[in-house]
Amino acid sequence: MAESTLVSDLLLFVKSNFLPLLVLFFTTRAIYRRYFHPLAKYPGPFICSVTRLWKVWSVYQGHTELDFIDLHRRYGKIVRVAPNELSFSSPTAAHDILAPGNGFTKTEFYRVFPPKHAPDIFTEIREWKHSAMKRVAVVPYSLASVQKMSPWIEEVQRELIGKIGEYADGEKVCNLGDLLHFFAFDVIGEFAFSQRYGFVAQEKDVGGTIKFIDDVQWYDGIIGQIPEFRHVLRESPIVQYLISILSPPQITQMALAEIAKRKKTGGFFLEPERKDLLGQLMQGQAKDSSKFSEMDVFSVAHGAIGAGADSTASTMQSFFHFVLSNREIYDKLCKEIREADLSPNVSWAEAQDLPYFQACLLEAMRMRPAVGLSIPRYVPKGGAKIDGKYYRGGIVVSVNGWAVHRDALYGDSVHEFHPERWFSETAKEMKKHMYQFGGGGHLCIGRNVALFEINKIIPQLLMNFDFELVHPGRPLKSHSTFFVVQSGLEVFVRRR
Repeated sequence: MAESTLVSDLLLFVKSNFLPLLVLFFTTRAIYRRYFHPLAKYPGPFICSVTRLWKVWSVYQGHTELDFIDLHRRYGKIVRVAPNELSFSSPTAAHDILAPGNGFTKTEFYRVFPPKHAPDIFTEIREWKHSAMKRVAVVPYSLASVQKMSPWIEEVQRELIGKIGEYADGEKVCNLGDLLHFFAFDVIGEFAFSQRYGFVAQEKDVGGTIKFIDDVQWYDGIIGQIPEFRHVLRESPIVQYLISILSPPQITQMALAEIAKRKKTGGFFLEPERKDLLGQLMQGQAKDSSKFSEMDVFSVAHGAIGAGADSTASTMQSFFHFVLSNREIYDKLCKEIREADLSPNVSWAEAQDLPYFQACLLEAMRMRPAVGLSIPRYVPKGGAKIDGKYYRGGIVVSVNGWAVHRDALYGDSVHEFHPERWFSETAKEMKKHMYQFGGGGHLCIGRNVALFEINKIIPQLLMNFDFELVHPGRPLKSHSTFFVVQSGLEVFVRRR
């Protein structure tokens, strides 16, 4: 009886003093985090030491990559960016964190990305499952497999060149940035599903797909900083019910429709000679469904649409803007390409023999990696060494490619576009520490598709056309959700 009375009195006390107790709780926690937490000795803004809200605000504002560059400029190579998180800008530290087999694991950040019931290779946080999915998906994503899709990718290239030719003939301003974005989506359609969705032909965002992905990733980027809130937002029973009674999102519809089409025909491929991504995934599932399920087929195919075009488009937009902003670089690049006796549909091998083009591409990816958000990992339970120093287990350590790529390793004037740096004696070491596609065992599985189409289309465009910025000196508009989404690459075009 006395115990029951004590509990009642305690509850009454809490109810009567709820606000003061709440203030006391948050104040005490803030003091602990700022002055007594194991990470208290590391430099960083005061607000970052007591709350993750700075990271939420940074992503919400849309320029978190620039915020991280500024943080590391002000506080050094190791910055406390959240109560339990350190950000590293040293290339050596990035290598230690992302190297395969080192025990560092993905954080709850990745659980936020949809679809909830079917994580793909990027969002899967269970290492064993990630490895099982990757073993099947790595085959269609291999460079050899991508190259076999050349005839159909080249059809999209010809369509893009035709569209740009219309602008040249009509002497109209061409939004090259949008066309490159549309091109990347049509290439993914051909590569993944043997299906072109008409982005280039119609010169528009078909079905609002690009905007939908951008909006979803804006949510993912923000809530990913406070992932426990996903349970009361998109993953709440009410929201999940509303989603279930509404039409599935556009990219989900696209993936499901293509899978249904294959099931209806009873074959893995729509055409025997076209070994596309979806068909090879379905083959992998048929060989051993216990390790690669039908849901895995959907998730990898879904991921190809959601992540396969934005990053490629962003890289191509950055490349053209940097090159067209410097006449000397542009002239030198065009001279190399136009004197190289390339085939009409530039091959992968031919593009690799264009050293200045490759230097410009590397420099564009160094300056403006397609991913703007940091890559977070948990330190293994027993702790681990990063850049020669021991860190306790359980803390979060993260790497932002934009900050890492401005390390002194990359030479002088790291904030400037300078392709010549890739001909220096340190070029090999610099290439080892490029993180535009992530790093280690979780290196972006779609990198071969992205590099293949970039290496084919850019030299081909510069073979056929001369470009000039409509607004020289004006930076591209951009915002970071997960990828850095850019706009404003408007050009005058002339046929050669």
